[in-house]
Amino acid sequence: MEPDPADLATFRRRVSSARSSNEAAWESSRRLIVTDALPATLDALTRAVQSSPISESLKPKLLDALQRHHQSQPSSRSETLKELTGLPPSKALRALCVLFGIRGAIAPKWPTPEITPQAVETFVRSHNNPFDLLLETTPASLLELGAGDLSFAEQLVEQYVPALREHDRTLILHSLDRLNPDSRLGGPLHANPIRLRTIRENPSVQFSFHGNQDMFALQALDQTERLAARYAIVTCWAPATPTFAYEPTRLSSDIIDTELRRTKGHSRQIRHEKEAALEVLHGGRSLVFPPWKFEIRGPLALLELMANRGALCILGAVDSQVFWEILSQLIESPDVRPPDVALNPELIPSLFGEIYQRLSELKEGDRCSLADLTPLRREMPRVLPTQAVATSPFRFRMVEIRRGARFDLIPASSTAEKFRDMAEESSPWFLTLVPESTPVSD
Repeated sequence: MEPDPADLATFRRRVSSARSSNEAAWESSRRLIVTDALPATLDALTRAVQSSPISESLKPKLLDALQRHHQSQPSSRSETLKELTGLPPSKALRALCVLFGIRGAIAPKWPTPEITPQAVETFVRSHNNPFDLLLETTPASLLELGAGDLSFAEQLVEQYVPALREHDRTLILHSLDRLNPDSRLGGPLHANPIRLRTIRENPSVQFSFHGNQDMFALQALDQTERLAARYAIVTCWAPATPTFAYEPTRLSSDIIDTELRRTKGHSRQIRHEKEAALEVLHGGRSLVFPPWKFEIRGPLALLELMANRGALCILGAVDSQVFWEILSQLIESPDVRPPDVALNPELIPSLFGEIYQRLSELKEGDRCSLADLTPLRREMPRVLPTQAVATSPFRFRMVEIRRGARFDLIPASSTAEKFRDMAEESSPWFLTLVPESTPVSD
């Protein structure tokens, strides 16, 4: 049965209006017709057409055209879709998606890693360099938290892109940093413009850098799909002190404030060259930092964020203060998490006991599994606002500890390099963690 001319004219007007009146939906519809997404899109369109009130003289022919797409009959589907919509096949499908409310959730912009926690753990145990996972899993994707001057990102690209390119693969690399690129505060920790341009211009890297970005406020980036829901690897180099050196679920705000004054000095919010800043008076000197420098988030927030976003989590160049606070949250025994007791260097040896002794014996480059020293925490508490990305309990099925800042063939940040010249600082730590979401019951 041929479509009624009046019904056909009305339908074409609706298709045209849908295409022109919703620009955002029209743009996002591009992803719905790529090869991997097309079958799901055609299924969704078929269901939508079947339940729609469009004319019975049009519905059978439209359903037949969609079925022919499934059966890969290009000539007949092209003719029918063009007859019904007045548009070429690809634009016709996109316009139908807009008209019937088929949205981008069907086809995420960024693919998620195709690897299980068990496979990640097996890989880490058998390889010296955890970043080599990028060569073994699809996609090769990494999220860097606190990217700083992009020295790590530069090394990562130089080391892995040639091997990926040989197999016609690209590197997905997304970098975040809280420093505002327009601020004069932060000095050498700002993204290096030459590195930024070089990485952006590399055709084998899907790169984005987001400055002035709080890592715990990613909603806007997620809603516009500028970040992936999950990456093969999430890494953070030199997690900030004091931001992650105190756990607010364990220490009261009064205890934290007292410790900050004792170790960092008195501080106050000021205006510095027309921008908000934090002035810290320490050792007779006045130091100026970004205004959020002393915001305390604690290791639980960092660990949860990384576990939500990565199949593998890597923390490099972790200073001793942050390391022991993080470690206290990874161990099952609550004895290492005494309430309202700051983990100062004098207390740590007695509090951690044999764990401290064994870890202190590690030489530069040595590595050990934390589970060989003590049971890992069976269920990590969630402290971030509940989101769809992660609502079930989680834990780390493996935590590997390595001593040192730099290791052969492992890319690192410039902060890791600087530890070599910090005679007053003890050797930092390197943590490799494998998360899994689980209703822990074993």
